[in-house]
Amino acid sequence: MFETGFDRFWSVWPKNPRKGAKSECQKKWVKLKCEAETDQIIKHIEWMKTADQWKQGFIPAPLVCINQQRWDGAEVPDMWNYRDWE
Repeated sequence: MFETGFDRFWSVWPKNPRKGAKSECQKKWVKLKCEAETDQIIKHIEWMKTADQWKQGFIPAPLVCINQQRWDGAEVPDMWNYRDWE
């Protein structure tokens, strides 16, 4: 079971060479108050995992995602429900 939204975020982020700086990501997560948006963030990540770019290995560092708040305003189809992957 996950303790925080950040723990959930970190666990669903794909393993790749750019996945790092966990403590910096967590600090930025807190600073940007991402906890309240955890469900939307997870939904966005799960959807991005299906994108051709991510499937081909072009996955950004999680810190980039948090810094740029890439989930904000992203059009994720309703059929993508992050709970399907839990």
